[in-house]
Amino acid sequence: MKFLKALVVFFVLISTKSFATAQVPDYLIIDKDTLRIQSNPLQEYFKIHPMPGNLTTTVSTGNWRGYIAFFKFLDGKLVVENIYKENYKENGKGETDFFMTSIYKDVFGEKSNFECNFYSGLLICASGNIVEYVHMGYSSLYENYNLIEIKNGINIKSKKFTTKEFQKFKIDYFKYYKRTEEYKLQVKQFKDETVGEGEIGMSNSSFLIGNPGIGKENQSLKKKEAEFRADKQIDSFMFAFLSDYMKTIEIPTN
Repeated sequence: MKFLKALVVFFVLISTKSFATAQVPDYLIIDKDTLRIQSNPLQEYFKIHPMPGNLTTTVSTGNWRGYIAFFKFLDGKLVVENIYKENYKENGKGETDFFMTSIYKDVFGEKSNFECNFYSGLLICASGNIVEYVHMGYSSLYENYNLIEIKNGINIKSKKFTTKEFQKFKIDYFKYYKRTEEYKLQVKQFKDETVGEGEIGMSNSSFLIGNPGIGKENQSLKKKEAEFRADKQIDSFMFAFLSDYMKTIEIPTN
């Protein structure tokens, strides 16, 4: 799963005091504005309909998904206006030139404005100047946000936020998300397949070898401390990538 792979990358990178590169976004065209989207509506579609490897970008750490999509609304429906592959080539000066090539017909065929009726979630559209740059995914903060709620590809409602309002919304949403079964399943899956009892046990074993006189009580305490730290790391990661899981503008209270 994408989530588990990203978690593995996260813990490898965080151990070297680095992290996933800031990502180039997809875009939403509204009237004369082109807004960056801090979410990727096509990701779920490509899980079911994998894009041929030769159509994706493979050389950019700033674009792990391998494409850049442009969306718009037609009669209230979210559609793909175009999708591009990033290309690079060396010019006569030994410098690298960047350009984009449309791969729309290769991915979606001849019919224009591919409908995203498979997508339900939030389009998090950031605009204005960067308030705080974060070299990680879509974590940089901007002056303004327009959140658009989509259900089965239909524009349901939208709401505008300032930076502070969006930060509060994200914190409140995460509190709600931690109560959901989806969150619990993601955490359990991570612990079972990535961290597991093995890593915690290895950490405890190293500690006990260096402290041969330690008792069972302290051993249990050390294990609990390791589990607590692991839970905090998981929470930090899931909060950073919360845009993948936010579905509604009005946060459920139950």
